Formats: sequence, C-alpha cells, structure tokens
Amino acid sequence: MLLLFTRHVFSAEDPEKPLQDIVTWDEYSILVRGERILFFSGEFHPFRLPSPGLWLDVFQKIRALGYSGVSFYLMWGLLEGEPGHVRTEGVFALDGFFNAASQAGIYLLARPGPYINAEVSGGGFPSWVQRIEGSVRTTDPTFLNATKNYISTIGEIISKVQITNGGPVILFQLENEYSICEGAPSHEELNFCLEKDYMAAIEQQFRDAEIVVPFVNNDAVALGDWAPGTGQGAIDIYGFDNYPFGWGNGCMLSI
Repeated sequence: MLLLFTRHVFSAEDPEKPLQDIVTWDEYSILVRGERILFFSGEFHPFRLPSPGLWLDVFQKIRALGYSGVSFYLMWGLLEGEPGHVRTEGVFALDGFFNAASQAGIYLLARPGPYINAEVSGGGFPSWVQRIEGSVRTTDPTFLNATKNYISTIGEIISKVQITNGGPVILFQLENEYSICEGAPSHEELNFCLEKDYMAAIEQQFRDAEIVVPFVNNDAVALGDWAPGTGQGAIDIYGFDNYPFGWGNGCMLSI
C-alpha cells in the first residue's frame, strides 16, 4: 500500500530542479506524463522463473487480468555469489524481462534490495556477507563497501530502463521492511535501532547510479518510517505492508 504526498523527485545538488518530470504524484495517485494511473500491481520475480522465453507470456497474462504494473525483486545473493562479480548474463540477463514488460504494456516497480526478505535465504544477502566483520544494514563501512558493487551494477542496468529512457520502470523501492528491531522496549519503539544514515547511504548509492524515478519504501508496520518530511533517509512516496484479510489466511467458501 502506498501513501502519496509530495509531487517531484528533486536533485540534492539543486533542490529547485526536479530529477525528472515524467512520473509525478499528488495526494490522490501517481501520474505518468500527466495521466493519472492506478498502479495495480502483481508480483513477478525473474529469478524464480529463470526461463526468459516464458516472461512475455506471464506479463501478457498479468495484463489480461487487469493489472497495470508488476513489482519485482532481484536477489543479491544469487547475482553476486562471488564477491566482486555480479552475474548479468544468461538467465541472469534482464533485458528480456524489461522488454517483455514493455511489450505487454506493464509498468514496473524495481525492488533490488540490497535486503529483500521475499522468503529467500538470508533475506537475499550473499552467504559471504556473514564473513564480513561489520553489522549488516548499518553504516558500518565494511557492510556498505560490500554493497557497492551490487548496487552500482544493478542500479546502472535499471537506470537504463527507467521510463525517462523509454523503459517500463516508473518506481523504485529501497531496501525492504527496514522497519523494526529485535529487542524493542515497547510496541511504540519497534524502530528504535534504525539508522537514518544507512538509509540515506543506500539512497545515495542508487542516485549515483542515475536512478531518478520516485523512491518508495515498504514499512513492515505502519510506523511512518522514512516517510517524506521525516529527515535523513526519507523517501519520496511512503508505503507500508498491509494484508486486509490477514497473513496466511486462505479463502473460505461456506455453503
């Protein structure tokens, strides 16, 4: 679920100059080239269907169901299993994924992490991250340095398929559920350990990779983490996890 606030993504170097003016928003919805859209999104992860020949078929079926968008995770641990080498060839090449989305008329929300959760091992972190000395998801230089190769490589790939360059990517999610902390003293302090500088550092890495579409987040609990106007680390459009029918509840038919 996304909550919409301010209207443009602005340059840090020139706060008066928007980074782009194709994807904008107000308190009602997202607009693409001035046209109001409902970003009604399905979820489709290329690494879970490593068969590029099937991607167009999936996107076409999603579009036929009435969806206007798809959000997709990328898994750092799968792409950079060996430190310093991000795999972007073969089934890990993403050009076909982006082309299929465009051909099917689907907008994309990119969610590359570095942490994704997504019910994958280690939240998507490579196993070698366990061997670094620094704490993960913090400003510890050892961890931030570990993220740089992945973020710069994937950021550059996604930047080339943003709508500003004729591609289907209109939104970009930073991290995932960077929201709650173990050992919180109370429910009101679930986010006591979060580092604003960490979120800001990840944002800057992706901006340096020329990501210019709006940044969104996914707050695991609607605490207002990283909402616009909250200072260091704030994103452009605030979003939070919400399951109207509860988590893990199936549909029931009573006769």
